[in-house]
This record gives sequence, C-alpha cells and structure tokens, in this order.
Amino acid sequence: MEQVDEPRIGVFVCHCGHNIAGTIDVEQVARNAQYYPHVEYATDFMFMCSDSGQQLIKDMIHVNNLNRVVVASCSPRMHEPTFRRVVEEAGLNRYLFEQVNLREHCSWCHALEPEKATAKANDLVRMAAARAALLEPLEVKTVEVTPHTLVVGGGVTGLRAVVDIGSRGFKVTLVEKESELGGHLRYLSTMYPNNEKAEDVIDRMLIAARAIEDVELLTDSVVVDFDGHIGDFEVEIKNLKTSKTVKRTVGTVIVATGFEPFEPEGYYEYGNNPNIITLADYEKMKKNGSVLRISDGKPPKQVMFVGCVGSREEGNKGHEHCSRYCCTAMTKAASEIKDISDEVMVLYDDIRTFGRGHEEIHREARQKHVMFSKFAHTKKPKVCLKGDDIVVKWKDVLSETYCEFQPDLLILTTAMVPPPTTDEVSKMFSLTRSGDGFFNEEHIKLAPLTTHTAGIMIAGAAQAAKDATDSATQASGAAAKATSLMAQKNVEIESTVSWVDETLCSSCHTCVTACPFGAIGMLTTNDPPIAFVTEAKCKGCGTCAAACPSNAITMRHSTDEQIMTMVEAYLTPQTLKGGGEQ
Repeated sequence: MEQVDEPRIGVFVCHCGHNIAGTIDVEQVARNAQYYPHVEYATDFMFMCSDSGQQLIKDMIHVNNLNRVVVASCSPRMHEPTFRRVVEEAGLNRYLFEQVNLREHCSWCHALEPEKATAKANDLVRMAAARAALLEPLEVKTVEVTPHTLVVGGGVTGLRAVVDIGSRGFKVTLVEKESELGGHLRYLSTMYPNNEKAEDVIDRMLIAARAIEDVELLTDSVVVDFDGHIGDFEVEIKNLKTSKTVKRTVGTVIVATGFEPFEPEGYYEYGNNPNIITLADYEKMKKNGSVLRISDGKPPKQVMFVGCVGSREEGNKGHEHCSRYCCTAMTKAASEIKDISDEVMVLYDDIRTFGRGHEEIHREARQKHVMFSKFAHTKKPKVCLKGDDIVVKWKDVLSETYCEFQPDLLILTTAMVPPPTTDEVSKMFSLTRSGDGFFNEEHIKLAPLTTHTAGIMIAGAAQAAKDATDSATQASGAAAKATSLMAQKNVEIESTVSWVDETLCSSCHTCVTACPFGAIGMLTTNDPPIAFVTEAKCKGCGTCAAACPSNAITMRHSTDEQIMTMVEAYLTPQTLKGGGEQ
C-alpha cells in the first residue's frame, strides 16, 4: 500500500444554501477546525459541490500542500463520488477524502435547536479530522465485464430490455417461466391511452427480438443457480418441460419478473356469485370477443366497478400501496362497456388518472354518462347476495347520500402484487424487498434502476406497481445501464472491502455464514482452510469483521484504529493548537 507523508488536512464546510447554514453556524465550525491536530487549512463556502467550490478544494490542495481532505456538507450518498473525483483530479488518492453529513445529521434533524446543532457539527467535524489523519491510500481496482446480459422475465419489460440491448450489439439471454412471451399483455385486448391492440405491441417486440442474432429467448425456463459478481456471473437455467439445464456466463442482469393480479378472496362476495369478476377477468372476456354474464351468457345491462380492491388497505388482508394502473384501466373499461350497457356505475375511493392522456379517458367516460360515486376510505361498499341477484349498498361521501345499486355484473378492480416466486428470486439474486413486497432499488431518487448487488438491475413491475408505459420506460433505462457497463469492458469495484489476516484465521467459518453478500469463502488448498474474500462481491458492510472471533478480518478504510480515534476525539476534550479547549 502506498505511503503518505505526515497528515496535512484541509477542512471545507459547506453552507448548502440555507439547508445547513440556516441552522448551523458554519463559520464557527470552520474556525474551530483550524485548530484541530494536523489541520493546515479550514474554510466555509456557499456550495462546495458547485464548480467554484470544487475548484477551491483543488486550489487549496496545491497551495497548502494538503494530503487529506474533509468536506462537511450533505449526504455522502449524493456527493461522495463528486468529492472523491475532485481530490483525485488534484493528485491525491480518492480514499484520502472524508465526508461529514451536516445536513441530514445536524441541520435538518435539529432545525429548532441551532446551538446544539452547531455543537454537534463541531463534534462531527472534529471526529472526521481525527479519522482523516489515519486514512491510507487504497488501490483502485477493476473487473472485466462479460458482454452478455441475462434478462429474467418475458413480459413487456423484459422484451423491451432485450430489444434495446440486442440492438446495441450485445448478447442477451431472456428467461421466461411461461410457455409464451408477453406477460400479462397477452390477456389484454386494447391498451390505454390510444386503444392499440396489446397483441400488436407484443408481436412487434417479438419480431424485433427474434431478428437480432445475439438474442436468446428461453421459455418454460427458470434460473436454478446463480453465482459470481459484476462482470462475471455464472447462471444455470433449467427447462421446466425437459429438465435439461444450460449454463451461461453474463456480465449484467436485469430482473423483470413483473406482478400478479390480486385474487380478491373475501372481498365483496367474490367467488360466491359467478357475475362478480375481476378487471383481469373482464379483459380476458373482451379479448375473446364479447363481455357476457357468466350465469346466463347474456350481455350485462347494469354494470358496476369497484376500485382499490386490495390496494391502499392496512392489515394482512390487503396491500397499503397504490397500484397506480387501476384507476385509468377501470375508467377505460367503464367507458367501453357503457356502449353495450344501460347503466354503468364506478365506485371509487380516489380517482388518480395521472398519466399522459389518461384524464381524457376519464372525461370521455363522463361524457358517456358513466356514473362515478366516491365512498369513504374507512367504510367500504357492502355487497349483499339475494338469490342470484347482487345488491350493493354504500354512502356517497360527496352528496352524503346512502345509495343502492343492483348490477347484473360486478367488476372488482384489484391490486397489483408481487408474484409468488418473488421471495425465491430475491434469495437467488441477493435482492432486498420493500414493505409492499416488490424489489428495492439502490436509491429511490439517485439510483432507481440499480440494486445493492452491483451489476444487477430491476425494472418494471418488479420494482413497484406501474403500467406498461412506465414499465417499458424503466426497461430502456435498465438496458442503458447494462450496456454502459458492458461497453466499458472494465468497471471499477469498491476498494473499501474486507481482507483476512491468514495468520489469525481459525477456520471457524463464522464469516462465511455472516456475510450477506456471499463474498467470503474458504480456501481449501490450505490446511486448515482459511477464509478469503471475493472483493468484487464485497460491499464493505463490516458484518464479517464484527463477527470474526479471531479478529482476523479488517475493513479497509474502516479499520479499528480509524473508528476508535473518532470515538476518542468525541469523548476527549479537544485541546486546540491555539490554546484552550472546545
């Protein structure tokens, strides 16, 4: 490891407009920092992340011969890569940089206590300066990326990703567990907002995908084994009909496993009358040519839709998330069926036709005299069965009127939920899940398509409930992420990983079972075996180091000494170079 001279630290405190300076006395924080051990220069600036702020850091590194930098600003998740690049451009190793989060950790959470917030900011900067003095340069490492992508899921999201990647000249393998490609679009007749036939959309993408030489479409197939790291994933795929397996080596992965319509058992007498169906059932009827009552095969004359069935509900029975597609799909269906029915009533908790061209669908339904009635979120409509008749009772909250309607066809607009295989896929690809059961992205704002497992992207309804338009948009975004990695041929991996002192390893396997990313294995060529780290898999979480009973594992960039010196800097009264204590 490269050696550096005696620490010469520069501290740069950011105002972040009023986000930090509106609560914290940033001038005082910068003044105090001048007196901390090894600090050669300290200042405050309006926006450290701005071009002028970045240039200030570079200039002061050269003017004051700084070899370590501390920036006290916003979240490292947002700007740590920015400042690492800045110090690197100034000639320093990127890991000789330390960032303090004064915005989220001080000013925002202590906005009503400016004096205490300033005191806390002083503590955090003092601790960061102490840690910075012990930082060491780390080698920047890269791995080669295999120019081949695995796409899991053959719906509109998966197919869009396949076409985008294949058309850019990269190999792509799509794995779909069903016999046909197209996902839920195969069961739809037309799609909003332009009434295009769903089968035409699927056919165009299938034609485009099959025309690309390096595209492999595997139906009736599932991934049964998955291992490796970004750039070099080993995948085993099994055909469910023949039980034959094939292996592929891929550099990137896109998970597009989609959704399942919620089965509304226990809702509105569903299952107790054949004329109570779901919106998915209605779409299948429409695609097959006509919408008829199941009980007698006659066209319905009085039709009712109920929205948010299983969506936006608390408790184990329902799902708290809004499924987003339902309002527009329900309104479109109501508008369509009004052409063959006498009366159509839509009961809704809220109507959210938010997409481009969606409000026009709502307007058209009203022009056709589709009736809309809002019920209370806490008081759902009640469905009563009287022989073969369906009676729906509810209170319209806008008119404060108790209403009753007797539909001969009741259509339930159900939630969009993760498929049953989501838990298995989550474990296979080391993906985390949110409270609604869908896969978590790396960051909802800054990295909505990537995951915490480098090289694995998510898109479409695998990430959250959404319609085909948004799913296709995300598919193209995930495809762009994958192709950008493959186009680089080599990508950097994080250097702040764990390493094993072979002389201390007791071969207890504790670290192997503790690692959540499967980054640690045992080197069996040694006797006894010793632990080793696959650095491309390691996320630097520190779980293994904390669990190791032999203290054989050290975290690069987070050594015991670096952590303890921060604790000591906080607990020990600070003697300033100019005299006195802080």
